[in-house]
Amino acid sequence: MKNKMLIISAVLVTLLLAGVFYVSHYNFSTGLEHKEEKIIKHGFRLFEEQIGTYIIENYSGIAKIEFSPILIQGDKDNPPFTAHVLPVIYDKEGNRAVLGGQFGKKGYPAYGLSSDLKLDFDYNDHEIIELGNSAKGLGVEIDVSDAESLPNEAKIKTDIKPIDENIAALVDVKKLKNVKKDRAGSPKAKIDYNLEIKRGEYWKYQ
Repeated sequence: MKNKMLIISAVLVTLLLAGVFYVSHYNFSTGLEHKEEKIIKHGFRLFEEQIGTYIIENYSGIAKIEFSPILIQGDKDNPPFTAHVLPVIYDKEGNRAVLGGQFGKKGYPAYGLSSDLKLDFDYNDHEIIELGNSAKGLGVEIDVSDAESLPNEAKIKTDIKPIDENIAALVDVKKLKNVKKDRAGSPKAKIDYNLEIKRGEYWKYQ
């Protein structure tokens, strides 16, 4: 009987430790490990700054840029895993317009894990964060794994056609007013970053 009690106690302790391990390593609401959440937030913080900086440095008439939550789908057991964010532009008249997704008869790309942003871990579990575009050109990758804010060499100097076409379409239908391509930019515009991770479909975000 004593041995049986010892076995039961050992099983309970094992289950308890397994539960503590799971809780300490996973977020139930996202289904992600904490290290996965950490690298996603780090990578998207830099990516949002890269996209936001391009817009305010190349367009006048902008008051603010904010971002949707980081919207994820899938996981290791249900691939593919995707993570996207949508930029939101406010003009100086208070109009609000979301970039990306379906707009009229045309669809515009969302922004996230793809050729534009790559996240991984090395053999020692160190973060690997690469932006797909840099000051050297579109498609020229840059490693920003150790950066906390966007380095100058990661600021995009080349026109980004999908963003330019999307903004032009929003201006055409007057969702944005007095916003135009202008190298003077909008130096007083601010960027509100959003690092909340939520499960959801990016094309439904408005």
